[in-house]
Amino acid sequence: MTDAIRFDLLEADDFARYVLDGQTDIAFYLRAMKDRRVNLSVYAGRAPSPFLTAVLAVDDSRGTVVLDAPRDPAQLEQAASASPLVALTSLEKVKIQFMVERCTVIDHEGHPALELPFPGRMLRLQRRDYYRLILPPNPPLRCLLPSPDSDGRMVDAAVVDISGGGLAVIVPPSGLDVKVDSVIDNCQITLPELGTVTATLQVRNMFRVTERGGTELRAGCQFIGLPAAADALIQRYILRMERDRNARQGG
Repeated sequence: MTDAIRFDLLEADDFARYVLDGQTDIAFYLRAMKDRRVNLSVYAGRAPSPFLTAVLAVDDSRGTVVLDAPRDPAQLEQAASASPLVALTSLEKVKIQFMVERCTVIDHEGHPALELPFPGRMLRLQRRDYYRLILPPNPPLRCLLPSPDSDGRMVDAAVVDISGGGLAVIVPPSGLDVKVDSVIDNCQITLPELGTVTATLQVRNMFRVTERGGTELRAGCQFIGLPAAADALIQRYILRMERDRNARQGG
């Protein structure tokens, strides 16, 4: 079963790195989904949960893809009438997401199926693009970001993932104006039992992430000029977190 977390790329420093918009490339990935029999999660319109499906056929000449129809009649009716349809899957550790406006219910080899036009573009998120070391929500790792008001106030943001190259934070709903390419100085990350790292962050991409619990805005940031001592602290923190996680899984 694929992980049905929806990522919407809002801004990025290199948009083409994440998005395919050529029909040949899109057809290649659709055929790979079919050949490797991967599962897709499809959200139909405002449906709160997706239905699972798989690619049955890809027609390059017509620019269409056929998906297995959901067995639940209610889900099939929803898929046939809803707009848009958002499909998510994972292919060789690359998350893939695409959207089409509508689908058509057809007969495919004696069974109901959904025929979709090729999407106009396809979003690809390689593992390193949207997370490094995934951090547990409890206890959260916090990053204090200076307020843009220059009043000395710090805005608290939860860190979603971290590596020696950067981190991703959940953008607070207010008090911080974050844009791609913006540089934020004097950010403070307190690593439990190790100390506080002060770093300069540059925002490289912005994603809206939708899960069952709701929607949040995430900013992927790169460390700029991170001192060697700070990098060493971060690496120690990552190694300790991985060691603790492995010990829990092994226990």
